[in-house]
Amino acid sequence: MTAADPAPDTLVGRMGIEILDDDPQRLVARMPLAGNRQMYGFLHGGASAAFAQTLAAHAAAHRAGPGGRVTGQELSCTHHRAARGDGWVSGVCTPLFLGDTLATYEVAVRDERGNRVASARLTCLLHRAAPLPEGETTACP
Repeated sequence: MTAADPAPDTLVGRMGIEILDDDPQRLVARMPLAGNRQMYGFLHGGASAAFAQTLAAHAAAHRAGPGGRVTGQELSCTHHRAARGDGWVSGVCTPLFLGDTLATYEVAVRDERGNRVASARLTCLLHRAAPLPEGETTACP
């Protein structure tokens, strides 16, 4: 397991987000409920949104390539049910659209029982340091 951002003084470090599978076609991570709850003891909706944006931006950074960067353009997050307890939520991020300068990802956030807690979509602007490698397509698989 690796942290999405190794700096502990960042939001990602404070939230305890861990990348479990760093594949840009299916990125998987987890986040503890402890420290990310609202005052009623449930997972904070803003924490779900920040978790989803972290995963999608991380996947988009792969797409931007070495030396590239990404800028989030739109985040949409639907909260389906409450997550509670002392466990973790997991997130699976998959691409919906992969263009030369724009990428859109979907993130499914689930509790430890596999229930979908939230669905999110993030569109990122890609700032590449170098052009796409020879033979790489811009379409999703």
